[in-house]
Amino acid sequence: MDSGLLRPFPKRQRERYKGVFFIMGIEKGTNSFAVGLYENREMVHIGAFHRGLKEKEQETLRQTIIQNQTQDEGSFIKVAPAICVELSFQSMVGRELVDPVFVSFQLAVPAMACTWDKLICDNNDVHPDVRITHSDKLVWKDLSIDKENYIAYLIQISPYMLPFLRNRILTLIRYPQGIPGESFFQKDCPSYAPDFIATEREGDKSYIVCNDLSTLCWLGNQLAIEFHIPFQTVGDDRPLEIVLDLDPPSREQFQLAVKAAIEMKKIFDTFGIVGFPKLSGGKGLQIHIPISKSSSLTYDDARVFTSFLAHFLVEQFPDDFTIERLKKNRGGRLYIDYIQHAAGKTIICPYSARGNEDATVAAPLYWEELNDQLSAQTFHIPYVLERLTRVSCPMSGFFKQENRGLDLVIAKLKEKSTVLR
Repeated sequence: MDSGLLRPFPKRQRERYKGVFFIMGIEKGTNSFAVGLYENREMVHIGAFHRGLKEKEQETLRQTIIQNQTQDEGSFIKVAPAICVELSFQSMVGRELVDPVFVSFQLAVPAMACTWDKLICDNNDVHPDVRITHSDKLVWKDLSIDKENYIAYLIQISPYMLPFLRNRILTLIRYPQGIPGESFFQKDCPSYAPDFIATEREGDKSYIVCNDLSTLCWLGNQLAIEFHIPFQTVGDDRPLEIVLDLDPPSREQFQLAVKAAIEMKKIFDTFGIVGFPKLSGGKGLQIHIPISKSSSLTYDDARVFTSFLAHFLVEQFPDDFTIERLKKNRGGRLYIDYIQHAAGKTIICPYSARGNEDATVAAPLYWEELNDQLSAQTFHIPYVLERLTRVSCPMSGFFKQENRGLDLVIAKLKEKSTVLR
């Protein structure tokens, strides 16, 4: 799993990236032409080039900028976005092109079509059968997030999301008309799916298994918004993780989930257990506890631990937490769902978007972020992408975590249970 900061355009050994950009002006000292893109509907400077132009092309472009300038800042002559050019480049550092070279003028392309998300979508190695259809279709209408924006999100987030999807059967929630709009669950792989889509037969259904970027992008084009995964991988009946769902009565009572998570962390620390908190993307939190690959823990073993945690917290804080399954009987308390962790059940995948009007994400968190300032609504698609440019993924160490303490605690709990009988 990628543990570093988000880098959509890593350095390539051979083939260079390409994209269409609009001219922003000319740097007088170097005669380099500044270029930009639109990102989240804002104009962003993304570098400057001088290589690749013939002498006549360079002079024509320079004169055009001077004649149509909107501002002369001394060392820089600014022009309104109108002239578009295709450039090749080696990589990108932050939002700065590395070794950009002129390829051609793209005078028929409107400046508004030069976007960060289009650059992302046009420069990824996916199967040729993956095509973005109706790219300008609004998915989150209130936030003006269209299909191209969404697929660009999936591409950028894929190094962090795919490890959790890999070798797990998928339950999807699709929103074919966008959000808000009608939705439906999809478990069976549709008959029109291309041949490269991997599937796994379980019972009477042929589930999709998303192991690569091509599958992820194809599903994104189908407007699969929510990706729900089981707790075990294909061909294994043992869980690879334990997940506890902390479900407050409402968004306004989100701090109950924060309190429950912090109290769980105290228990984890006592027993040497490592857990990873994440937002559910809805109104609560979920705690992922990895199980060592060498462990023989079963779902029944895991239930011993989740039951202990839930009952202990309810005992300590009866006014705040409950294990009552009927909502009408919870009395405004947070529900600690320890029963959900079982064979055949699913949980929202880390970094999956949710089908609400805020475009929130099931975003992993650092423990120190669990405080009274935390708001689930902050973690929407644009924010999560921006955050990963400055903060590494909190779950980057998930698949390397041995969690030996978990096996020891469960063994002791089972031993104690046997003695009490």
